[in-house]
Amino acid sequence: MLESVRHLQQVARGWNINPEDVLLIALNASGARSTLPKPRMRFQLRLDSRPDTPLFLILSLGRQDSPFELDERELRLNGERVGEIDGIEDDDAVLGYWRNGTSVLTLNSNARSQCTGCVFCPNTLEDASDPQIKALDLPGYLAALADSSGMQNLSAVQTVTVCTGCFLHEHLALDHLAEVRAAMSANDCTGTLHFLSSVLTSEEGMDAAAGLGPFHLTLTAECFTERRQILKESKAKFTPAEMTTTLGRAQQRGITTDFTYIVGLDPIEDALKHLTEFVPVITTFPRFQTYQAHNAFMDIYRTPGAETIEWHLAMRRRLEELLAPTGLRPQWWQNYRSPWCFTFAGEELAGAKI
Repeated sequence: MLESVRHLQQVARGWNINPEDVLLIALNASGARSTLPKPRMRFQLRLDSRPDTPLFLILSLGRQDSPFELDERELRLNGERVGEIDGIEDDDAVLGYWRNGTSVLTLNSNARSQCTGCVFCPNTLEDASDPQIKALDLPGYLAALADSSGMQNLSAVQTVTVCTGCFLHEHLALDHLAEVRAAMSANDCTGTLHFLSSVLTSEEGMDAAAGLGPFHLTLTAECFTERRQILKESKAKFTPAEMTTTLGRAQQRGITTDFTYIVGLDPIEDALKHLTEFVPVITTFPRFQTYQAHNAFMDIYRTPGAETIEWHLAMRRRLEELLAPTGLRPQWWQNYRSPWCFTFAGEELAGAKI
C-alpha cells in the first residue's frame, strides 16, 4: 500500500492531501508487523511530523505483509521511523473508557458473547473477556469511574455511549438504555445517551428512545454489497431503504442521527449510490471506518482495488464531495479508523485528537 516514506510523500503531493492522513489510512488498512503477543493492541501515537498531537489508535498486529512495523517504542514504515509509540494495551473488552478528554464516556455494558459477530469484528480474536454490568451495579460503577478520574460526579460529561452489538431484540436494548439513563441521573449526568446499533428501528422504539432524554442513534449500516456474507443475520436482512426509514423516524423525533460504514468492503459506485440516500436523514457526521483485516482470511472481503492507497484516497475524495456541502465534519476522537484526521476537503480539522 505504501512502499516507503518517499512513496508516502509522493502520494500525498499527487493527491494534495497532508501526508499524515495518507499514512494513517494506510496504517489502518494494512495493520502492522510486530513481535507483541496480541492480535490487536491499542496505543498512543505521536507522528514525527506532528509530535505535539497525540493520536489514539487500535490496530491489527501480526500482519507479516504490512509495510509498517511496530514495537513498544516506535512505528516504522519499511524500516524508517515515522512515529513514537506509548501506552500500549491489549485491546480487550473494558467496561468503560473516555474519549475527548473526559467529556464522552463509552460503555461496553452488556455481555458481548451473545453477539454472533460480523466478519470485520475483532471480538472473535479476543480472549474470553466478556464484561457485563448488572442494572443494580450501573450507578455504582459510574460513581467509581468518576472518582477514579478525579471527578465529584458526571455532571460535566456530555455523552454516554452504549457501544455493544449484542442485543437480540429492540425491547432488550431499550430496557438496558433505560437502566443506563437512570444510572446517569443518579450521578448527575444530563448529557446525551448515545447508542450504536441496528436493533432500534420501530416507531414505538423511537418514541421510547426519545423519551429517555437527549438521545443519539448511530445506525450500524457497515456495508451494502455482500451483506449476507459479511454481516450477522440480524444486520444482513436490514436493507438500505429500511435504514434510511429508521434514521428518518429518529430524526423526526429530535434524535441525533448518523451511521457507521466500513470503507473498503463495497465498490465505490455501489457505496455512493446508497450513501447519497442517507445524507438527508443524518444530523451529525457519519462514522466511516477504514476496513481492518486482522488476518489473511479477512483480506478476501476487501472489494477489488481496496488493497491500494489510491483506492482509499479516491473513496475519501468522493465522500468529501458528498458530505462537504452539509457542513458536518469528522473528528478523530470519535473514530480512530477514520479516513480523516487533520484535514477534510482541504480544510484543517480542529478539536481533540484522543
